[in-house]
Amino acid sequence: MLLQPRSGSSAMQRQQARANALSRARCMPVRATLLSRPARDAGREAPKQQAPASAANEAPQPARPYFNRSEEVVAMILGGGPGTDLWPLTNSRSEAAVPFAGLFRLIDVPLSNCIHSGITNIYVLTQFNATSLNRHLSRSYQFLNTVTMTGHGSGFVETLAASQKPGMENSDAWYQGTADAIRRYLYMLDETKHEECEDVLILAADQLYRMDYTHLINYHRYKGADVTIATTPADEDHATHLGVLTVDRSANVLEFHEKPPRTVLATMSIDTLEYGFAANQAEAKHKPYVASMGMYVFKKKVLQELLNNRFPKAIDFSRDILSLMHGELKICAYPHKGYWEDVGSLKDYYEANMELAADTSRLRLFDRDAPLYTEARV
Repeated sequence: MLLQPRSGSSAMQRQQARANALSRARCMPVRATLLSRPARDAGREAPKQQAPASAANEAPQPARPYFNRSEEVVAMILGGGPGTDLWPLTNSRSEAAVPFAGLFRLIDVPLSNCIHSGITNIYVLTQFNATSLNRHLSRSYQFLNTVTMTGHGSGFVETLAASQKPGMENSDAWYQGTADAIRRYLYMLDETKHEECEDVLILAADQLYRMDYTHLINYHRYKGADVTIATTPADEDHATHLGVLTVDRSANVLEFHEKPPRTVLATMSIDTLEYGFAANQAEAKHKPYVASMGMYVFKKKVLQELLNNRFPKAIDFSRDILSLMHGELKICAYPHKGYWEDVGSLKDYYEANMELAADTSRLRLFDRDAPLYTEARV
């Protein structure tokens, strides 16, 4: 865990904390991972990238080269939701800035995952009650903006705020949904610094989980997918509040329904263990549905075509785009088999915090090799 002391600390302590952050950043390899892989010996040939296990029966060669450099992927984190279901915690801060486990903010989860996955070109889209979030980002992640993580100083965490623009001076200035928010700043991907970008990783900031995004991106490239949706097995109660997919045995998405009614949901159950989404038989029996985690990888050109031309007025990815495009685009489901909790409601937030109080290993809160970055307010 990386903490930067504030009030009550001496100047020497603050300098030491900063030095520790810089040292960790300089030592982190591009392909740093949450799996805590040991450093390779100098001069030893790197092991060849293995194909995803769920694709064992398919062609051994990936449809596209695997993720190798940070410039190939841009991460866009949606941190601007009003968080009405988390009120009163969101009375004076945005959903992404809500604390959890005592020391951390929800935004620390996707940001830390990105850093440990070697993804250092990161935008955070902000909107409601953004002051606390902006302050946290500037104080906690300054080391990424000022220290080379990839050998040539390209890393950054930047905020993209909802703002008035010509023709959008009133309520239109606000993000209307996930797709609308990304569309507002889609032009950023045409900047020179993103000319090597091939894929865009879109993340939410109201979830608790650990993931090495390199696995997700390499799966996306191995499949030759236009869009890849990160998924998790779900029970009936949770599935009615999430996007639910039906898939074939190669994990191609056949149907996508956002918050389906129980009558529709009854037709979407599968053996999630047999299809490669559940970790064991007990989980498969309890969770027979494949649910979207609200996390997507798009080919850059596909994303631009969809938002600018095919669906120029689409509001949400799940409801207005993905539910309509299966069969036209190659959309694949990526199976995430680790811990994952959506904490977008007060009930889920409370229960997740109580679970972490009983067992911090669920989220590996104090993993020295892959810490959750934050700044503690003391």
